[in-house]
Parts: sequence; structure tokens; C-alpha cells
Amino acid sequence: MEIKVPFYNILNMFLTGLVFIGGCVIIFPDSTAAIFNSDIIKNLGAGPEIVITVCTFAVAYEVGLIINRIGSVILEPFLKWVRLIPFNDNYTLFNQKKKEYSIMSTLSREYALSRTGIVLFFSLLILSALKGKCSLVVICAVITGIYFLSCRKHAGKIVELMQNG
Repeated sequence: MEIKVPFYNILNMFLTGLVFIGGCVIIFPDSTAAIFNSDIIKNLGAGPEIVITVCTFAVAYEVGLIINRIGSVILEPFLKWVRLIPFNDNYTLFNQKKKEYSIMSTLSREYALSRTGIVLFFSLLILSALKGKCSLVVICAVITGIYFLSCRKHAGKIVELMQNG
């Protein structure tokens, strides 16, 4: 049985993880410098850049995957529970409408990207707040808000197409 992972999924997880790692480098510059100046990195021998790059890619993908799953398993049920986003759990109807309206796949993908963006930048917001970086807190709060509005908009369009067609 051949399993195909769409390029979109790989790219989405990788970029999400990379942005999170980049945000952590900005939030924790001293810790980052300490890691790169540690004996572990110095003792890697020939080609440590390659090892570091491969490890960074692997970690970025996994971090992105975790952030994506947090959005799906924790954030989405919470947003539905507090009624901050419209939602229709009728997956059978969704699949029927997806055959009728090709835009449904795009809306669903954009919804998932927005949901992941909320978790990503809210996490960076919390880390920035804990580190006392007020300007980053504001930036992350604005970006989180933009992703929330996008998530709500896409969810609304999906529900509207499912109800009215």
C-alpha cells in the first residue's frame, strides 16, 4: 500500500515549524547562542552544518505537525464550544458539497492554515510575554487576531455553502 503525503502538508508543517523556531531564536537569543557555542556542536566533527541543517528540518517539521494538531484537537473544539466560529460537523454533507463546489477544498485548506496560524502566533505571544518582550507580544497579538478573523471567515463560508449551496 502506497501512502502519499501531499506536498502541501509537508510544506505547511515545515514552514509552521520553521516560523516557530525562528520566533524562538528571536525571543531567546542568548539560549540560541549558548546552544550553537556548546561542546556538543563543537564536537560534531566534519560537516556539523549538514547535521544541524538536517536536524533543524526534522525538528521544524515535527514542531509544525504538533502545532497543527493542537489547532485541530484543542483550538477548534474550543472555538466551536464558545461559539466564536460557525461550524457544521456533518462531514457527509461537506463531502457532497465538495463535489458540487470545488471551492470547498480551498476554503477547508485555508481554514486549517488559519487555525494553525492562530496556535503558532498565540504560542509565540505567550513565550514573548513570559520573556517580557512587549513589542513582540503586540506583533504576535495582531497576527493572531488576523488569523482568527481569517479562520472565522473561512468557517463561515464553508457553513454557508453547506446550508444554502
